Amino acid sequence: MQYGLLEFLRCPVTKKKLRFQLISEFEKEYDDKSETEINDGLLFSAAGFIFPVIDGIPRLLVESLYDYSEFLTKYVPGFIQIQNDLEKNYGELFRYCISKNKKTKASFAFEWSFLKPEKNDKLWHDESSQLLTVFLNETGEEKGFFINKLVADIGSGHGLMTSKIASISTLSIGVEISKAVELAYKRNGNSNAWYIQADLQYLPFDESSFDVLYSSGVIHHTNDTEKSLSLIETILKRNGKICLWLYHPQKNWIHKITMLIREFTRRLSLKVAFIFLLIFVFPFSFLIKKIKNKNAPNFREEMIDLLDGFTPEFRFEIPHDVAREWLEKRNYSNVSITTSSQYGFSITGVKKS
Repeated sequence: MQYGLLEFLRCPVTKKKLRFQLISEFEKEYDDKSETEINDGLLFSAAGFIFPVIDGIPRLLVESLYDYSEFLTKYVPGFIQIQNDLEKNYGELFRYCISKNKKTKASFAFEWSFLKPEKNDKLWHDESSQLLTVFLNETGEEKGFFINKLVADIGSGHGLMTSKIASISTLSIGVEISKAVELAYKRNGNSNAWYIQADLQYLPFDESSFDVLYSSGVIHHTNDTEKSLSLIETILKRNGKICLWLYHPQKNWIHKITMLIREFTRRLSLKVAFIFLLIFVFPFSFLIKKIKNKNAPNFREEMIDLLDGFTPEFRFEIPHDVAREWLEKRNYSNVSITTSSQYGFSITGVKKS
């Protein structure tokens, strides 16, 4: 974690500034330079919340005091009493976040553990070298538009897109709910790409902090897609640009069967769901794609596709006109569909001043 990130971070509950305490530093090597960064530390909220920085990543989930209780117990005197006091005041909030995030954090961490960029794995059938083109097509902009822009990549997953965005912008911050953020941070070679672990419904940023808000294939995996949009778009500046990629409805029979199977697999434990997919779904999907296309996905790429489709607890499909209505009623102008494929579409808009 670079020290500059401290300027952006806020308590995800109160949105107030955080007090930082350093535990350890390290030297991180980037493609163009070496940077002294925070390895471990503590972030204190005036409301009593404590968020750890572990292995270079600020862990700003509301429920971090449970996820990282061992670390906090080690470094925070009287942590158990602090935790008990917080539970008295915020017990309902903790229970809500733990309940809605538990399966999501596990499924996406597991999904992205299959990705091996060093082996040239594709992401949704695109080479990693093509990701910047994907981003420009989805946003409907040229590279020059992003000069001097601060970009938030909400739901950064594997983190490769965050790094690509950073190559054409002043700064790109990737926000990821799962521990996939750890691999993203380790692999990143761009010093202008920063990463945090946080819940998009409780973003640790001030309002109106970013020039561009990008969220690809993410908010439809939350418990309420429109609510998530309302919560993330607050961090966008006036005249800033939003770009969302969302699933849209499909009417073909294969999709209907897939969704019926998904109703079963999403209720399974992750381990059981993986075994089920490996035995009963993977052989058929993999073989069909190999027959149709000589450049079909490899094993890891296909498993990422299957896990993304069958294991997340939440998955909603949004019609184009509904997404357009959501943005327009939130005072966005120039709302347009920039890309559309079999599975989903990109929609953009400009936040009116």
